[in-house]
Amino acid sequence: MKTLIVDGQIAGASGDMFLSASLDLFYSEEIKIEADKKREKLVNEIARKIVQCTNISTEAEIKIKLERKNIRALEGIYLKISIKEPSRHLHAPQAFEIIEKASKLLELSDVAKTFSKRALEILFEAEAKAHGEPLEKVHLHEAGSLDTFLDVLGVAYLFDQMSLFQSKLCLLPVNLGSGTVTFSHGTLPVPAPAIVEILKKFAIPSFLGSIKGEFFTPTAAIIIASLIEQNKFVVKNGTPSMKIEQVGIGFGTKTLENSPNALRLILGETLDQDYPEEVISIIETNIDDCSGEIIGFLSNRLLEMGAKDVYLTSIYMKKGRPGTKISVLCAPEDEKRFAIEIMNQTSTIGVRINRSNKIMLSRKIQEFEIEIDGKKWLIRGKIAYDNNGDVVHFKPEFEDIKEITEKTGYNINEINTLANEKMIKILKKRNC
Repeated sequence: MKTLIVDGQIAGASGDMFLSASLDLFYSEEIKIEADKKREKLVNEIARKIVQCTNISTEAEIKIKLERKNIRALEGIYLKISIKEPSRHLHAPQAFEIIEKASKLLELSDVAKTFSKRALEILFEAEAKAHGEPLEKVHLHEAGSLDTFLDVLGVAYLFDQMSLFQSKLCLLPVNLGSGTVTFSHGTLPVPAPAIVEILKKFAIPSFLGSIKGEFFTPTAAIIIASLIEQNKFVVKNGTPSMKIEQVGIGFGTKTLENSPNALRLILGETLDQDYPEEVISIIETNIDDCSGEIIGFLSNRLLEMGAKDVYLTSIYMKKGRPGTKISVLCAPEDEKRFAIEIMNQTSTIGVRINRSNKIMLSRKIQEFEIEIDGKKWLIRGKIAYDNNGDVVHFKPEFEDIKEITEKTGYNINEINTLANEKMIKILKKRNC
């Protein structure tokens, strides 16, 4: 499997830098001068089509000049982007209409289209949360520029062409910069409120650097956040063993005194075993004054709401009082929903939330039949595989076993034995 490392450790990341680095990966096997001519022609064609999809196409224009630079031993692409467009406030429906039209014109795949749309959704959601406004009232100032659409749709097109949406994603900690940033909402500390919301929600690794200024822009943040959602294999800590095949470098507009203002995209073949990973949230609270009936009711309710798991631990609290620790596993985006439900249904006044990486075996559900007294019954079976495709675990679905037991009058051990024997036969036949 391919692995893509996003390296914004030195100078953070901007949308333009992400687009430039992605372009540097494209046409990489051709002669550099000829490849750069093709890259410049391609990115201008993408820009032209994006402008066509707006309601300001007669007033707007994007011109891009590609320059190849070598700064402090790093060689890559700098895009000098000139944009002419009228000042406007962009609302969500207008933004999604541009994404929809441009996706068709650029012939993006469903994955690339979803990535583009989700990136803009993340931006509007973050702005709404940061400013305490309902989503329908949020409008974009600087982030509503055609530059944002060029960066997002340009990356979507290039990733689509290079099949990078199917790669494993590795994020190195992003340099946020430091100090303050001045924009339409005034002068605020780095990182700006919308960036903070995205960093928090998507658990993007980051740090405050020593150089003054904003180094992680909203466009780069939504590109990375949308990639995290599109990609099931997300590495948060450390890098995988890999054979590096290509490096794409994109330069930003700022000139730094002792460092290159560059974002690196490193592409290669993973050498170690790849298992699906995901980030999960663990919500916990300790309770010593709720009845067992309420705790049991809450456990079932949380599972019905879609929690990945709910488990209870007997504990001893202050003054030796017996209590229960309630633990809930859920997706990071569902934290608030489950936390509120726990506080609403119990006597607790607060919960603890931690995020953790989860590594999993590949799994799938397969249906099969067993026969009892001449009648066939359908059962679902869970099968887990290792990285080589070999079966590690298998188990019939208990609810199906339970239902057949209740309807046939046989005991549950007999039905469970029949189901396991049938699954073994199916799996042995497949391996023969």
